[in-house]
Amino acid sequence: MDIDLERGWRGPTIAEIARASGVGTATVDRVLNGRDGVREVTRKKVLAALAELGGRVEAKSGEALRRIAFLTDSGMSFNRTLEEAVHQYCSADQSIECPFTAVTTAQVEPVKFAQMIERAADDADGLVVVAREDLIINRAMRNVAQRGVPVVCLTTDLPNSGRIAYIGSDQASAGATAAYLMGPVVGQRQGKILLVYSAPYRCQEEREIGFRRVLRSEFAHLEIDERVNSHDDTDYVYRNVIKYIEDHGAPIGIYNVAGGNLGIGRVLQDRGLGGKVSFIGHELNANSRMLLESGLMHFTIGHDVDREVTQSIEYISALLNKRPLPAPAPTRVRIFTKYNCL
Repeated sequence: MDIDLERGWRGPTIAEIARASGVGTATVDRVLNGRDGVREVTRKKVLAALAELGGRVEAKSGEALRRIAFLTDSGMSFNRTLEEAVHQYCSADQSIECPFTAVTTAQVEPVKFAQMIERAADDADGLVVVAREDLIINRAMRNVAQRGVPVVCLTTDLPNSGRIAYIGSDQASAGATAAYLMGPVVGQRQGKILLVYSAPYRCQEEREIGFRRVLRSEFAHLEIDERVNSHDDTDYVYRNVIKYIEDHGAPIGIYNVAGGNLGIGRVLQDRGLGGKVSFIGHELNANSRMLLESGLMHFTIGHDVDREVTQSIEYISALLNKRPLPAPAPTRVRIFTKYNCL
């Protein structure tokens, strides 16, 4: 059967073709309407399924549901927060479908995550990605971009990935804010600041840069001691911070640029250091709220995840619909204490 893709199609529904070919509705729509961004092997599967179902070409179909896939490599708490924001957006906008795939920091293998990105692009109009800085992941995202599938980086940037935009806060400013809060709380006490990180995420590196810059310029008596890995995991960071204290003694402050805040809070509680060690972390969620309210954490640096999800989806949608692209302005850095963390 000859199929004239320029004229559109009529017969089985897009959902029926998607089920028969084993791909998503967005991919079927791109094939039926002759748009780019589909691998040849996938295109042939869709056309074969259409032929098998007896579809015939008559009239141009209407615009299909937009499918914008989210893939995130982060800690469990942030993955959960992001998924809730994505679900809330899609519940309010039935024209957008957002499949969500999350992998925790300790589980990520860059090769497999890169393969996930390329597979997701087979079945989506656009991608929103949270990922660490890695050459293999960058290459996968460039491959996807070259196929005509737009990619947005959310929360942490990958500027060499071919992404069309970074949506998130100014992470260096977030780190500088943490230092500006840490200095007065610590005061003139002598001791070291312990820095906690998890993986080579650009956002964490930028937070550290901003933090160190302000300590040097405004609180020169404070010094960062060591960097302890958290893997964005409660139990893992608990063990590592305990070991640090056993080897070096308690720090006067802890700045966590990553996840795993709850593990650090448990250390402070178990060692009787609550309120004695100035503790600042990132991301407002159920764990950090509990830590703030208990007094184990002094400040949480946050950002507007709901707004960032909205900006990401609307940016890709504007590009796909050939509307003027909104300028992605950084979202505000937010400071939360026990009195405003509801």
